[in-house]
Amino acid sequence: MKRIGRRPMQPPTPPLPIVALSAYERNGEPFSLAPEYAAAVCRAGGLPVLFPPQCPGGLDFIRRCDALVLTGGGDISPDFYGAAADESIHAVHPDRDAAEIGLARAAIAQGLPLLGICRGMQILNVALGGTLHLDLPKTVGTHVPHRSTSHTPVAHSVEILAGSTLARILGKNQVCISSWHHQAVAVLAPGLRVSAQAADGVIEAVEMPENPDVLAVQWHPEHTCADDPAQQALFHWLVERARRGRDGRDAPPTSSGQAGPVAQPGEEGG
Repeated sequence: MKRIGRRPMQPPTPPLPIVALSAYERNGEPFSLAPEYAAAVCRAGGLPVLFPPQCPGGLDFIRRCDALVLTGGGDISPDFYGAAADESIHAVHPDRDAAEIGLARAAIAQGLPLLGICRGMQILNVALGGTLHLDLPKTVGTHVPHRSTSHTPVAHSVEILAGSTLARILGKNQVCISSWHHQAVAVLAPGLRVSAQAADGVIEAVEMPENPDVLAVQWHPEHTCADDPAQQALFHWLVERARRGRDGRDAPPTSSGQAGPVAQPGEEGG
């Protein structure tokens, strides 16, 4: 009788990196999110999970994740950056503001990759001590339309600064983006660096020179990334950094008792 050999054991498939997406009140739902965010994370090989701002265990939640996306949405209360109220401010939810400011600080403190999108970039700036322009038409004019009068997205180009992390990810020095905002970074927070600007000088992207895992853009890459590889590259970068960080945290100690090798600054993925 012919002996049938055992099939070689296949190595276990590593779990997908868990990417937290900040959700918010939308279309009458207590917490929701446009599906394009999750779709972009899935295309990049990550597992998206929604974080509701009402959840009191947010900091415990983020410790169980591998990356964080701070998503778009309404305006941030000016109370969080010491500005007076303005009649143009709308859709303010201070509970969400406080929760996401806490999440941003916690993610940075524990070394999680972070991608801020539109409002998410503003949250990052406020969380680190920066301020915002309350209403761009009043402060910088309308030379570049950052949002249409019907409050719908518009397309315009942005210049990417040479040598930035963003330039390495996108592989371009100029991109056409989907824009939908009326506020933006005014005073840049300590520790952040500008990596893209619009023709009117509005800051369109920031990063942290001391932390290659933190990046934020003022536009909405999820609007166009299904058909634009440059915009999808932002989500591939995030998931790859999440995977590297998780592998480093999960690596067994070396003989010296230290954790195994982790990604070093300058190893950004695309």
